[in-house]
Amino acid sequence: MQVTGPIGDAWMISDDLINRLIRYPRAVASRIRVMWLRMCGARVGRKCWIRRIHVPRNPWDIALDDGVALDDEVVLLATGMRSVKPRLHIGRSTYVNRFTMFDVSLSIRIGAECMIGPYCYITDHDHGAGDAGPVSAQALVEAPVTVGDNVWIGAHAVILKGVSIGDNAVIAAGAVVTADVGPGERVAGVPARRIGAGRPTMREAPGVGLAHAHGVGSTPC
Repeated sequence: MQVTGPIGDAWMISDDLINRLIRYPRAVASRIRVMWLRMCGARVGRKCWIRRIHVPRNPWDIALDDGVALDDEVVLLATGMRSVKPRLHIGRSTYVNRFTMFDVSLSIRIGAECMIGPYCYITDHDHGAGDAGPVSAQALVEAPVTVGDNVWIGAHAVILKGVSIGDNAVIAAGAVVTADVGPGERVAGVPARRIGAGRPTMREAPGVGLAHAHGVGSTPC
C-alpha cells in the first residue's frame, strides 16, 4: 500500500536522496570506465552507462552507440587480428543485463533499443568438430549474427552463429536460437520455435528509453 500525505512526501524525498547517493559514485566510476575504454581503442558513444564489465582483449573491436548500458559482469570478448571495422557493435540505447557474454570472432550486430536479459550468451562461431584431431585444435566455424531494433532477449537465452533476428522480436528465457527469427516473432524452446507474433514496434511502444526504464544511464558519461 502506498503511503500518501505529508509522511509519504517525506519518504519520497528521503528515498530519492538515498538513491542519488547510491548512484553518484557509480556514475563517476562509469565515466572512468568509458574514458579507459576509449583510450584503449573502443568506440564508445555519448551518455553510455558502463558498470563492472570485462573486456579480456581487443577493445578496438568494440563499438557502443549513444546511450548503451552494460550492467555488472557483462563480458565483451573479441577474437582475431585487428580488422577495418569493429566486430561487436551494440546499437543506441540498448541495455544488457548482468553476466551476459558476447563472444565474437567475425561479426555481431545488435540493434537500437534492445533489452538483453541476464546470463545470455551470443556468439558468431563454434569450433570445428570433424575427424581432424582434437576439437580445441580445429579452426573456428564462423557466421555473422544480427539482432534488429527493439528486440527483447530473455534471461539465459543463447544465440548461435549465423542467426538473424528481426526488429521487435521476443526471445523467451532459456531459448536456444539456431535459426533466423522474423520481425515481430516470438520464439521459445530448445531449439527455439515460433510461438506467436505481433509485438508493438518501437514507434507504437511507450516513448521511454529501455536503459532508462531500468533506472540506468540517468547520469551522462
